[in-house]
Amino acid sequence: MQELHKSAEDAGITVVNEVGLDPGIDHILAMECFDKAKEQGSTVESYVSFCGGLPSPECSDNPLRYKFSWYPQGVLLNTIKPATYLKDGKVIHIPAGGALLESTIPTDFLPGFNLEGFPNRDSCRYIDPYHLHSAHTLLRCSLRYKGFANIMAGLVKLGLINTDPCILLSSDAPQITWKELICNLLGISTSTSLDLVKEAAINKMEGDKSRVEALNWLGLLSDELVPKAHSVMDALSKLMQAKLCYDAGERDMIILRSDIGLRHQSGKLEMNHISLVVYGETNGYSAMAKTVGFPTAIAAKMVLDGEITTKGMVLPFSKDIYGPMSDRIKAEGILCTVETSFV
Repeated sequence: MQELHKSAEDAGITVVNEVGLDPGIDHILAMECFDKAKEQGSTVESYVSFCGGLPSPECSDNPLRYKFSWYPQGVLLNTIKPATYLKDGKVIHIPAGGALLESTIPTDFLPGFNLEGFPNRDSCRYIDPYHLHSAHTLLRCSLRYKGFANIMAGLVKLGLINTDPCILLSSDAPQITWKELICNLLGISTSTSLDLVKEAAINKMEGDKSRVEALNWLGLLSDELVPKAHSVMDALSKLMQAKLCYDAGERDMIILRSDIGLRHQSGKLEMNHISLVVYGETNGYSAMAKTVGFPTAIAAKMVLDGEITTKGMVLPFSKDIYGPMSDRIKAEGILCTVETSFV
């Protein structure tokens, strides 16, 4: 988005970006802590954040323990993107293709939930806007219920999270079933018996029982027709969108957690633990709608009311923007808890 800054500035317009949930509320909570620490003469040594849109626990009743509250293709695409982060002074690169699913981080910050995280894109690009040149660790993670990453890794191994154009699924190609598509991905004849196809798929997924359970639950070995799509991943996202949708009366949930290490002038290390948990309303606004929609609307109104006048691409990293936004987000009932400890 920053590549558009000069064009927006020359056009004399203001484009406020990264003011949803993640990125958005996470920036606001982090900047409040960073700036307060610096005012007190402390330095920020570490920043680790986790964020996820999840079904509330009673609605996580499927093998993936997940339901879509935002763009399905974005969820799938995130699993095969590369990631970069700073850990103990070393820049860690995770290559594209699903390797980050093998880099899950168990979490116990909310012990009532069974959660895991995995690195989300390029964390290091926030070193400059956060002014965190003193930090030895900077890591931003996606958050899921434990087991999600393992199952998605199995789908990657089968070739289902593939964005390349697939001629088999083009609009003028004969329709094929999911079983036939899996046969093609495995390089075996489409006339192969179901038992042998299942055996080949299980071997490809390294015999993992939870992966096999998800394969069967999603109907990926069935005779149902695969929807027309640009790629195999696009077809899978259409299937999963139908399978992993919220039923009437079900609630979603968002969890945002930031752990920030502050070194005081005395030499003591203070850890700030910021937690935000928001549940959707039964037959009302979802948690995702509230935590993305409210801050976005607040930022838009600030532009309309002349509170934000900077031209170009604007991010919520200055106090004159994140301060009023924080107050107004809290007024909408989106409240975090903060705990501190000394190491």
